[in-house]
Amino acid sequence: MRKNFSIIAFLTFILVFSQENTDTKITICWDTSFSMLERDIEKEFEILDKIFHRSPELSVQLILFNTTIEERFFEISDGNWNELKEVLTHYRADGGTIYNGLSETIKNDQVYFFSDGNGLLPNVILPVKKGNVIINTVPTRNVEVLKKSALIGNGRLMDFAAMLPKNRESTVNDPPLEKTIKGKVYIDNVPQTDIEIRVTGSQEIYKTDATGAFTIPSIPDDSILISSRSFKTMKKIPIGYFSDNLEVFLNSNITALEEVIVSENRVESTSKDMVETGTGLKNKEGIGYAVQSIGSEEIAPIQTDLNQSVQGRFSNVNLSRDQDLTQFKGRSNNTLLGNTYGLVVVDGIPIQQSDSSSGYAADASFIDPNNVAEITVLKGLAATNRYGSLGNAGVILITTKNALKSKGAGGSVNSALVQNNIYDAKSKIVHRESAIIKTLKNAQNVETAYHKYLELRNFNLDNESFFLDSFEFFKDKDANVATRIISNLLELNPKDLHYLKLVELSSRGLNELELANYLNKAIYTADPTALQPFFTEAQIYFEKGEYQKALDAWATLAKGGAYGTMQVDAIKKSLNREIKNLVFQKRTLLNVTKLDDIYFNNEKVNVRLRLEWSNPKAEFQIQFVNPQNRYFNWEHTSMEDTNRIANEVNLGFAMEEFEVYDDLKGLWQININYLGNLDKANTDPLVLLCTVYTDFGYPSQSREVIWLYVDQQNSRKEIVSFKN
Repeated sequence: MRKNFSIIAFLTFILVFSQENTDTKITICWDTSFSMLERDIEKEFEILDKIFHRSPELSVQLILFNTTIEERFFEISDGNWNELKEVLTHYRADGGTIYNGLSETIKNDQVYFFSDGNGLLPNVILPVKKGNVIINTVPTRNVEVLKKSALIGNGRLMDFAAMLPKNRESTVNDPPLEKTIKGKVYIDNVPQTDIEIRVTGSQEIYKTDATGAFTIPSIPDDSILISSRSFKTMKKIPIGYFSDNLEVFLNSNITALEEVIVSENRVESTSKDMVETGTGLKNKEGIGYAVQSIGSEEIAPIQTDLNQSVQGRFSNVNLSRDQDLTQFKGRSNNTLLGNTYGLVVVDGIPIQQSDSSSGYAADASFIDPNNVAEITVLKGLAATNRYGSLGNAGVILITTKNALKSKGAGGSVNSALVQNNIYDAKSKIVHRESAIIKTLKNAQNVETAYHKYLELRNFNLDNESFFLDSFEFFKDKDANVATRIISNLLELNPKDLHYLKLVELSSRGLNELELANYLNKAIYTADPTALQPFFTEAQIYFEKGEYQKALDAWATLAKGGAYGTMQVDAIKKSLNREIKNLVFQKRTLLNVTKLDDIYFNNEKVNVRLRLEWSNPKAEFQIQFVNPQNRYFNWEHTSMEDTNRIANEVNLGFAMEEFEVYDDLKGLWQININYLGNLDKANTDPLVLLCTVYTDFGYPSQSREVIWLYVDQQNSRKEIVSFKN
């Protein structure tokens, strides 16, 4: 058998290079991606020797490609190609491979592709045309891509790796399509054992182990059925290219009902009265929503519990005598599954919120009624605009006498009685540089640092943090190098959706929009119902200056997608703001005739933050420290919100946004505290992309994009700090 393979390869070699060649110009496409590290360069140089021996006078277009394309030109005279050989010899393999742009760059009819067919994405072929030749010497090549490229393009394939024993055996013995599917099943956000897994149409049953994990043989286009009689739940999942590692979230004994959304009309007033909003006096007409307030004179001295002061004092605010203040309801029960309790804010800081859906009751009894100066109730659009989903059921704003005294004295110390939310300066976050970054910083220049990275890379192939640290070092110094480095994670893990999302997010952090768009399309292909790829597509259009496409994409998504079936409530706030802001900025360039009226009322915010993260199953806290050294934590944890993480996984999004108004002037600090993963065995780092808009909605609006990552070794970091 081995002799037959050798004869076939030899005959192909003779056939290609014995034919008379009348071309005076050729193109050499030279794959420089990380997977080409195992190339047999001596064999490839032998082939080039044959080419230049047969045609000693040639003009050569050299295309070096990985995540980027580099073009060079050489004149070969009398068969001397030493200058070209020198370039090929010293070019180091690094980065992932994409074939976008190759076809447009190739200038000649006769093309030689030196590539292994491996790429960042599946089913992407080389732009081969009739008479072109593909040469591969890498053992771990992608045979399917190489063969398909040659067949579709009517070219020739010289696969020298096919003669290797392990490749011959795999060609003869391995089933062509069967793949092993691994995954983990979560029920109510907890990995569960003894869940039944089977391929649809098969009677063979597999079960999850003690960690919720399972392994099952399948082939693409199959479906698997996951079910549990004890939890009375089941789910059917199709198998695709990116289905090697499945994460399945199920609810036990729950029949999900679509949430009913009740919208309210904005309340307009012609009154010029000034009202207390809990953070200062404001013109009632300018506020644009219903406000009710009571002062300290209306709070009886004998009242020992603040909820006694609220009962019966505000319209449509419901609170029973046996309930804590945090269990008030400021509007009708407009959700069948969500939290119907409102939010209590003391001197600008939200306190722990009760949750009607889980039965959790917070405690606001620590607030002394004798120290309260004002109580104000916000309802409707204002509550949700300022406090997001936390304010769906209304907001009670409490201003303490201490806070008013501090403002009157011009001081910045907030002595509100909220306990355990004073930011300890002694525990201030200190960024610890990794050993990798320290090593790269010691290099004399960027080029030397890159060579040091290449030296260290081979010892860190399984160390995700090595590539993230290296990316962090180079991202502000050389975007092309940083792109190559981060794309290695996907090149090393080509079928892992986690790395696909991570590299896409990092590409946008570099403003490498073409690569980001390329990867985002692959995320959509892997999960066509996911929300985030649609949002990102519009964002990329906007960044590229294609404003009408951005508007159309966002507006379509806001209506539930092309068929109106997508559940977009979770990201509706971000969608509405992007559409309004785009109309405000670029209206003269847009066709807005089909746009709903709500999008012509622009929103204005002093500072707007949009956070996106790479892994929806990660648990973390976002900490907001205000100028009075008070903090508020927004938690992305299963304990804080049972449904949030499951919804992110099932609906395909990982983003949230926040805003800071001008109520508290001074220095704000936003931190992250990484808590780990729902799957405790998963120690993958978490990548965040934070977009900070200053003076959002104003003519002076500006934007900054911040990339960072956290892991178990470096779990607390500052995201951004700014003066408001």
